[in-house]
Amino acid sequence: MFLDFLYNINLTRDQKNAANQLDKFLYNTDDFLIIQGSAGTGKTFLISKFAGYLKRKNKNFIFLAPTGRAANIISQKSSFNAKTIHSEIYDFMYEKVSVENNEFKVFFEIKNYQIKDTIFIIDESSMISDIDIFNEKLVFGSGKLLSDLITYVFRIGYNNKIIFLGDENQLPPIGSKISPALDKYYIENNFDLKGDKIYLEDIIRQKEDSYILKNANKLKEKIKAKDFLEINFDYSDDFIEKTNFLETYDYFNPVKDIIICSTNKIALEYNKKIRKNYGYKEILEVGDILINTKNSKYFNKPIFNGEFFKVKEIYNHIKDFVYIKNEKAIPVEFHDVILENIENKENINCRIFSNSLFSEKTDIDDLSYQALYVYAIKEIKEKFDIYFEEELLEKIKGNRTFNALHVKYGYAVTAHKAQGGEWDNVFIDAKYYGNYKSKEYFKWLYTSITRAKKIVFIKNIPIKSTIFENVEVNYNFTIKNNIKISYNLIFPDSNLKKVYNEFLNIVSRKDFQIIGNQHFQYQEIYFLKKDKDYLKVQLYYNKNFEVTKIKVMESTSVEKTQEFLSLFSKNRIKAERKIKDNKDNNECIKAYVDGSYDNTLKRYGAGIVIIKKDNNIKKYYTYGEKYLKYRNVAGEIIATLLSFEYAKNENIKCLEIYYDYSGIANWALGLWKTNTELTKFYKEKFEYYKKYIDINFKKVQAHSGDKFNNLADELAKKAVFEKKKFIKYDISF
Repeated sequence: MFLDFLYNINLTRDQKNAANQLDKFLYNTDDFLIIQGSAGTGKTFLISKFAGYLKRKNKNFIFLAPTGRAANIISQKSSFNAKTIHSEIYDFMYEKVSVENNEFKVFFEIKNYQIKDTIFIIDESSMISDIDIFNEKLVFGSGKLLSDLITYVFRIGYNNKIIFLGDENQLPPIGSKISPALDKYYIENNFDLKGDKIYLEDIIRQKEDSYILKNANKLKEKIKAKDFLEINFDYSDDFIEKTNFLETYDYFNPVKDIIICSTNKIALEYNKKIRKNYGYKEILEVGDILINTKNSKYFNKPIFNGEFFKVKEIYNHIKDFVYIKNEKAIPVEFHDVILENIENKENINCRIFSNSLFSEKTDIDDLSYQALYVYAIKEIKEKFDIYFEEELLEKIKGNRTFNALHVKYGYAVTAHKAQGGEWDNVFIDAKYYGNYKSKEYFKWLYTSITRAKKIVFIKNIPIKSTIFENVEVNYNFTIKNNIKISYNLIFPDSNLKKVYNEFLNIVSRKDFQIIGNQHFQYQEIYFLKKDKDYLKVQLYYNKNFEVTKIKVMESTSVEKTQEFLSLFSKNRIKAERKIKDNKDNNECIKAYVDGSYDNTLKRYGAGIVIIKKDNNIKKYYTYGEKYLKYRNVAGEIIATLLSFEYAKNENIKCLEIYYDYSGIANWALGLWKTNTELTKFYKEKFEYYKKYIDINFKKVQAHSGDKFNNLADELAKKAVFEKKKFIKYDISF
């Protein structure tokens, strides 16, 4: 039995049930089995193990997926070869060309090949359409992919079965309201087949801490409950609300990042900005990332909609005009290029119809289409003596212009184009073209979020809770050894419970527990605990139950209070992306900073101790006579800024600042107001450096015996009294 094959694996309850159903499916009379599994439920893991089980039992099986990218992903995860559905069921050796409504179309038939006694495992089945696609230049079979798959497997083939694997919480195919391949009744009623559907709902334990999956699960539950009124995401190191995507986007490895938008127009704007940041000036340059937007063919090899490419070489550029009906001049532009397929690394030598690059629609407009065909026919007639339409149809099949790829830039794409793919880091612009409070939008968000393997960056969330959106933070607090605590957690109405839930959602990000509360008119008092420390927190709210002010009344710890207040600071550092691929920069270096001042000499000093990953120690120091009114604080700040400058110049991506003066962290993080010229300058420079460096702050007690803190202090004093400086990289004021 399959479960015996999995004896050493800790399965969820749903996975055990699915394993039993898969076992039964092998031997019962059902034609198909649908496995509906949301993100993180282990459906790919389970089906990969099932494939191994089939191999051991000498059962024939084939992995298929709707796109090349999806096929590559299931192949990597299962360790078995996978193909696209198109490459399996359609015959690309024989095609028919015809003219319909003054447009050329190429038709490919279903293979007339009888495959038998085989289990077809279809991944990403939510993407499989069953409606005619009329506007494609290449027409496959009936134009209905699901119908053609069923025909190939059951009408031409013999004694076969299909397992449809997918997630119905994702977007359905364009033009469909449902994902037909995941709908048991649709398949049974339309194809006279018999089957079953099973569900995976339990998140596997190894992924329970993923905020990507937590938020995807929230959306799934709202889709299930038809609750589309608001979105309250939880944020952490792997799910980050960020306004400026382009300062975090990885320009050195763009194929690991993707920006997802709701429209091609928004995607084009991002693509233009990214290309500008690369310094690209021409419409197409070597290194550009492209996505194919229309099925095409080169040398009997299909190139499918949604495949990503990198430009390796550009060896010809054509710009011309085509006159439609001897009236309107339509500009046409082509590039002859060598492209590398990002998934399989294959190179193709082809022509690109460059008009498509700046189209704000899914594809080019009708006039551009007409111009393309007219130009292709003109090329053929200039090269060959054509007397009959049949000759023209035969020649056009191999014409580079007729088969030119329609592409867009591939740095930012729509969710439908991203579907079936995975990227390390996904940037989601949540601005939507339709109704935000709808199932379609929540599925759009769910699909976008579940494209990420490591980090989601998101902005423009339209219907998030506004309870804490405009809260004013009071940074004054009193430290006490003991706090009198009320351990009651009672809520007289649902609005106050909603305030509590949102407050809990925020404070739990830093592992604070709410252990009690008290109610007053337009005020709530909360008692919080973290480790062995306690806080008494006061919330003021208005008639709409929106929190307007927050204040820590009493606390047993300065550090815990600062940590708590940072949750509500609009200027707090958000978790910047962790650059792990660069082995030289994948760990933080440490910088101990300190300042000193002598009133007699009217001079301050700054000392820095840099500790690199190999424990190599660098010592730097300098003095200054500007900003003297700030005394030793000037030295503390200058030392910190010099550390930032060192990290930036040395291409260090992660820096830990060890400090003993609280202002170093608090001014940077926005916990203290910057009321002076120096603190404003410091805050401004910090915002600049954090674009390049992941900066973390660690407090050490002054004169506590920490040898590196003491060394930084000695260096600062040396700079003051000897009026000497030794620094590698200076900063300008």
